[in-house]
Amino acid sequence: MEETFTCDSLGEACPDLATILAINRYNESWKDDATWILTSSFVILTMQSGFGLLEIGASSAGNEVNTMLKNVADILFGALAFYCVGYGIAYGDPSNSFMGLGDFFPDGDTDAAVKSGILYSRYLFQLSFAATSATIVSGCIAMRMRFEVYCLFAFYAVVIYSFVAHWVWADNGWLLQRGFHDFAGGSAVHLHGAVNGLVAILFVGPRRGRFDGSRPESDFEESSPTSMLFGLFTLWWGWIGFNCGSTFGITNDKWLVAARAGVNTINASAAGGMFAMIYSKVRSRGKYIHPADVVNGILGALVASSPTCACVHTYDSLAIGAIGSLFCNWTNDYLIKQRLRLDDPVGAIGVHAAGGLWGVMAVGLFADKNLPGLDLDVSGLFRGDGFELMGRQLIGLAAISGWSLLTMPPFFYIVGILFSRDWKNPRKGLRHEFIQMDRFIHGCTEDPTDKITEEITKALQSRDQRYGTNNTNSRRSILLSAPNPYQSHVLTLDDTGDSKTADGASLSAPESAREIAIENAGETIYTPKTPTIADQVVHSWEMSERTL
Repeated sequence: MEETFTCDSLGEACPDLATILAINRYNESWKDDATWILTSSFVILTMQSGFGLLEIGASSAGNEVNTMLKNVADILFGALAFYCVGYGIAYGDPSNSFMGLGDFFPDGDTDAAVKSGILYSRYLFQLSFAATSATIVSGCIAMRMRFEVYCLFAFYAVVIYSFVAHWVWADNGWLLQRGFHDFAGGSAVHLHGAVNGLVAILFVGPRRGRFDGSRPESDFEESSPTSMLFGLFTLWWGWIGFNCGSTFGITNDKWLVAARAGVNTINASAAGGMFAMIYSKVRSRGKYIHPADVVNGILGALVASSPTCACVHTYDSLAIGAIGSLFCNWTNDYLIKQRLRLDDPVGAIGVHAAGGLWGVMAVGLFADKNLPGLDLDVSGLFRGDGFELMGRQLIGLAAISGWSLLTMPPFFYIVGILFSRDWKNPRKGLRHEFIQMDRFIHGCTEDPTDKITEEITKALQSRDQRYGTNNTNSRRSILLSAPNPYQSHVLTLDDTGDSKTADGASLSAPESAREIAIENAGETIYTPKTPTIADQVVHSWEMSERTL
């Protein structure tokens, strides 16, 4: 027999039959809505793997495990924070316009099954948003933040995100009450996460040699564009769940909004990707279509679609995506790297800050209050209602950005002091920068003998082809690191293959050489472009001086 619900199942007294029937209809609709919400939550949580793949592709080799573990930390510590305090701050009852004051450690009522089901489905969906906001920062500080610091950050970031979520989406949130519109988190998730990342970059600083010319630009190129593209696909399809799921159901008119949001999401990303290809071609003067430009352009368009996907026409989404893509890539290439000289390995600031800013402002331009299922009292500037909606949007952008700038610096300063024990230099406690974080921090190793032999053989062949096998003036030197990662030596090989260090001790080249560059009479003739044992031994770029 099909279960029926009474007012008592909701913990209420039953006043009359009409009320019971109305509540039963409400309960039945929530079955469908909860299924939609839970399915969307599963899809959104898979975006964590997409962020991880994107970040390891944009990072230097030897940092893959460290990067992925930071994304794991986002779920572990973020979920704990959201359960303990985050959900209560964001959606707790009772509440005021600034924050929720109840429902901490949420647990359903066994005497009100439907109410518990609603709570659980909402909780899981909102957790997926909170984790996404936190994980944006892991790309900004890739390869140089202490892992323990990041774990603490993942907890703290979800707590401060919850205040913003309350302002934007809770029924009595002060921004929502003032008519601010952000359908799927362009400001609350993406802009907020990007400003957090900007503060983190300023505190930890750039990677060694990033802007001072002491290391070649090739050291900072993407290690695996293929991983970046695979991460893009995972994020791309996850974004559909992100935007469509923000209807919180499919009953009544919600399915109309979800369908429109899906089409607008795809349209924006398609236009953004096309314009990203054009941008890349122009920037390289017709030579290349660089995968990083395409990836970030599409992601920037998707971020711009998040606040707008429910409230604009499908043709408007094309313009929103195209502009978002160009704004994102311009921000990364010229503003962040060249003007501000900030080290953002994955381009997260351009994607999430520029994309979020533009998307929220685009609501004030393109929104149409007459679209089916939409709860807006005013349209945007291009729909004839003037600047009223734009004014609301700008207030929201200022408030959310200001909240991040207010709450993040104290965290990094205090945690930096705790780890460094130096109140004048908190950066010292925040940073861990090694060529190979995976080996030095996480103990991930492999036998490098075959790689060493292969690299040395290629180098010797390159030398012989260039200078001839009878060149008696030739000398081959290999920069070698000792077992202590804070020391380095030059290993000199003669034509017989014997090797000695600078102090004359004999070594076996295939077992001990950690090559960076092989020289002939002072001229570099071979520099390995792929990870070698030089990375495996882990030179610390924190050391003040290398012994050569």
